[in-house]
Amino acid sequence: MNKKMICGILLTVLGLIYSVICFVYTLMHPCVYNGIGGLMGAFLGADTLVPFIISTVVMCAGLLLCFIEAYRKH
Repeated sequence: MNKKMICGILLTVLGLIYSVICFVYTLMHPCVYNGIGGLMGAFLGADTLVPFIISTVVMCAGLLLCFIEAYRKH
């Protein structure tokens, strides 16, 4: 394993943990935000939409880095 693969794994794990925390917190505190209900309203009401999107992007970037490093030709 090289350093880029380890970095990708760390990014994936940290992004996954933080996005799960945001998602669970949102589900534990449901609300209606200016007439918007459901999951989107709960994300907006709990102010976790932007952190959830950022952590999901970080997780996807880590996965992409892992796939690139795993399947590149030496």
